[in-house]
Amino acid sequence: MSPEISSRRGLTLGLLVVVAILSYVDRQVFTLFQDDIKAELGLDDGQLGLLTGIAFAAFYAIAAFPIARYADRGDRRLVIAVCVAIWSAATALSAFAHSFWQMLLARIGLAAAEAGAGPAGMSLLTDIFPRDRRTTIISVMLAANAVGLSGGLALAGWLSQWYGWRSVFLIVGLPGIAVGLAVYLLAAEPRRRGVAEPVAPPQTSLGEVLRTMASSASLRWVGLLLCMVPLTGFAFILWGASFFQRVHGMDKTETGFWLGGAMAAGLVIGNLVAGWVSDRYGQAKPGFNGWFAGLGLLVSFPFGVGFALADNAYVALACFVVVKFMMTLHLGPIIALCFAQVPVQMRAMMSATINMFIGLAGVGLGGTVAGYLSKAFTPGYGELSLQPSLAILSCCLLVGGIAAIMAGRTAKPLEE
Repeated sequence: MSPEISSRRGLTLGLLVVVAILSYVDRQVFTLFQDDIKAELGLDDGQLGLLTGIAFAAFYAIAAFPIARYADRGDRRLVIAVCVAIWSAATALSAFAHSFWQMLLARIGLAAAEAGAGPAGMSLLTDIFPRDRRTTIISVMLAANAVGLSGGLALAGWLSQWYGWRSVFLIVGLPGIAVGLAVYLLAAEPRRRGVAEPVAPPQTSLGEVLRTMASSASLRWVGLLLCMVPLTGFAFILWGASFFQRVHGMDKTETGFWLGGAMAAGLVIGNLVAGWVSDRYGQAKPGFNGWFAGLGLLVSFPFGVGFALADNAYVALACFVVVKFMMTLHLGPIIALCFAQVPVQMRAMMSATINMFIGLAGVGLGGTVAGYLSKAFTPGYGELSLQPSLAILSCCLLVGGIAAIMAGRTAKPLEE
């Protein structure tokens, strides 16, 4: 690694942390205001579920792979910068939607652009930081996502005191264009797949990644985990604001403050703890990461049910903090487990594949299924229909916990 690249590691990490925060701030504004959007655009919970769920996730998955293939060879700074600029513009354009279809188009633009930045950023950071710090760096980025989730709610709740949802979309969307430019101008890029190498390695396809996963018992278990856990996690995140407003009678400012704080406490601390533990104990034995992730998921299950069914708002918040903390222990270690079992030139595509599973299962099915379950329970439960919906989806944590433990038992690290 050249001295110039080494000297810019911290700046690059800082810029990508800001990018990760922005990506989730833009998403969370929608979740806080979704009941207002529902009323103004004449939507039902099923349509809300489509906007936050499968429509977003499908285009997120479709766009991720061609962008990640370029990121495995080309200038990752450019990928990240363009993606940030596009999703920021799409967020701002959401302010002008006057129908379901117009909002859907804006959400598609947001999803397609956000799909590219994450894999490119992970690939870049695992290049410029040493291997013994890899899980910590991954977990810092995941913690940044958590800051975006919690900070987005808090910011939107605070802004709701003075502005409607249309103005808030403009306020949070436009600054991202400047952030994208800063990444392109200032971030480090070793260009190991372009200028630095006389012959670029062949591009990795989605089919190759899926065949690699199918041929590895450990990665097959990871695939099951990535289908199950995001169902619960994103149902809680995407419907959490509506849950506290409908079930516990909170207003937007209260919801942004309390739910945003609960997310920050659970997700940020969970990611940082996971990174430290994994780097300390799982570096030489990637299988440890699976065991550690699995135990956290199994412990999270009863708290997930408690969150959904608690009669008291503060009991629900306490359960939410615990379930998010215990759930969050899994993702950084599981990503590190996956990266340890594939060659370096496959990592951006592996990251995109992980995001595909998370996006389709979590943002797609989790958000959509929770919405349609809520719609189905509405005749019997009224405004409390999200309670049984989220309680049912909590059961996926048990399956995910078992899958993580089995992934750890069967992990076989690839020597770099």
